[in-house]
This record gives sequence, C-alpha cells and structure tokens, in this order.
Amino acid sequence: MKNNGIVKFLVVYFIAKAIILITGLSYNVFNEEFNLIRLIMDLAIWLIAYVGVSLVFSKLLNKQKNVVE
Repeated sequence: MKNNGIVKFLVVYFIAKAIILITGLSYNVFNEEFNLIRLIMDLAIWLIAYVGVSLVFSKLLNKQKNVVE
C-alpha cells in the first residue's frame, strides 16, 4: 500500500469529526466571528487526530514490511 494518503485523510477526517461531535468544539473560521482560542482548539483536534493516525499507519506498515522480509 504505497499511496495511503487518501485513506489516512479519511480516517483523520472521521476521527476529528467524531471528537468535534463528542466535545462540541466545532469552529468554522469562514462563517463565525474570529476567535483565536476556538481556532487553536479546532486545529489541535485535527493535529492530534493526524499524529495518532500517522503513528498507527507507520507501525502497521513496519509490521507488514517485517513479515514480508
């Protein structure tokens, strides 16, 4: 699985949306008044989701490489 960027993005999207729905910390910078704290919290949710998914993908890919070799 060489090109897993789309799969990774979709997983991050669903995890971030789930966190946003659970916590209620949704922020739309284009439709709402600018609020730096809410923007940082929204970006942090996406960043945490991306880092987590990236870590899981890298661990899974390393395990697959070790099994193949």
